[in-house]
Amino acid sequence: MYRGILGDCFLIRTTLDDGGAELERSILIDCGVLQNVAAGADLIAKLDPKVVNRIGKKRLSEVEAGPARISAIAKDVLKTVGNRIDLLVITHEHYDHLSGFAFEKGAFLDGAVSIGRLWMAWTENLKDPQAQVLRARFSKGKQALAAAATLAQGDAHPGLRTAAALAAFAGPVAINGLGASGVFGTAEIMQMLKDKAGADSTSYLEPGQVIDLDEFNIKAFVLGPPRDEVLLRKDTPSKGQAKEVYLTRLDAAAAAESTVNAQLSLLANRTDTVLPFSAVYQRPLKEKTRRKKATKSGVRKLYDAPAEKWRRIDSDWTGSIEALALKMDSDTNNTSLALAFELPDGQVLLFPGDAQVGNWLSWNDQTYPPAAKTMSSGKPVTAEDLLRRTTFYKVGHHGSHNATVKALGLERMVDPRLVAAIPVVEAVAAIQGKGRAEPGSGWRMPFEELYKALQEKTKGRIVQGDGNPTVEKRAFRNNPTSAKWPVKIEHSDLFVEMTFDLS
Repeated sequence: MYRGILGDCFLIRTTLDDGGAELERSILIDCGVLQNVAAGADLIAKLDPKVVNRIGKKRLSEVEAGPARISAIAKDVLKTVGNRIDLLVITHEHYDHLSGFAFEKGAFLDGAVSIGRLWMAWTENLKDPQAQVLRARFSKGKQALAAAATLAQGDAHPGLRTAAALAAFAGPVAINGLGASGVFGTAEIMQMLKDKAGADSTSYLEPGQVIDLDEFNIKAFVLGPPRDEVLLRKDTPSKGQAKEVYLTRLDAAAAAESTVNAQLSLLANRTDTVLPFSAVYQRPLKEKTRRKKATKSGVRKLYDAPAEKWRRIDSDWTGSIEALALKMDSDTNNTSLALAFELPDGQVLLFPGDAQVGNWLSWNDQTYPPAAKTMSSGKPVTAEDLLRRTTFYKVGHHGSHNATVKALGLERMVDPRLVAAIPVVEAVAAIQGKGRAEPGSGWRMPFEELYKALQEKTKGRIVQGDGNPTVEKRAFRNNPTSAKWPVKIEHSDLFVEMTFDLS
């Protein structure tokens, strides 16, 4: 697991004995980072003092800017695999899983790097009718969020700040009428990866598939995303505007896009050619004195009076944008390609992407392979069995509250050898999400209740993107996964490596 990022970049390497010679294969799962910030006094000053006390000024001030960090990581990946990625897995279209390919485009996509196979979910297949409908919905929503992020610059309404913070997951988007940002967005990155791998080497995986990766001596089980629209839309209910969290409707996304673009147009042009009141009822916001100096009119003074604040409706429209941002974030997470890799001795490595509740629940609605395709050689496997044998869990969505299912997820991971990896930097979550909830509060990642449950399940064997190497090594040493073949752990500045010895 590559460290120091709020993002995912995991490298699996298998070493096989090939007639006395060691044969190494590599699987790269995502490569991205969310943060585009470097902490400093100005950013720390904007955070809630409780957040600063919890994380510490030193940790906040040491946050490295995302592009520099992910570039170093990408270069290390390519050096480690010798410019040959045998299998590249892209879980879903979020910037914190993809941006590394853009920041190091010259190395990944233009250079001598070769990609043996490329795996994506069926949701990324542009020829799939169901995927086409999803893409139309997401495209409209992205446009609205990108415009909202533009409006949120400066001292904006909290709803817009929330939308802007969540819009970062969608990555740069060209806003209609405002020109492109000049930075590759997630859709462009996905297409570049498809072009690099080639159509013959690109697979769009379906839930229930079982794939024998003989060259790795492992087997892959495709858990999600589901085809069922109800489950694909289902997210963990939460309070407030996100209580009903369903997939964004095309008409709702279009309406939100129109609203926010209208606000942008008003702010940018101020032509006042179209107004909601006829001329006889209009009042100027500024009036000229005898010295021809514009001053606030009586109307404006009344409007700006603190006691009259409750009457204003200027920001009411931002509520729909905030709700849209929350739904768009969850919707994309639920399209995550969720995989379980079975090792030769039966252990399972679980990589759910950022799958949320609907995706997780769908795993139980099928067998692996599906019953209709069961081979005569054996009995189909269930999701419960795969979770029961899970010894490595890549914690979903940086340890957030809504990306690890409890009863049908973590509680089913009963193998005493379980270890977990959380790709998060707590300080970055606080800074990047500073517009969410209360201004300055940031995102709480990892979520405290989930972290406690993981600590209990793993006996403390957790590695984290900003974890303390000494503490993490001690946990693995004091509570080894087994007496004979314990998981070994090593740290470097860029990554933490766990070794599963099956000999």
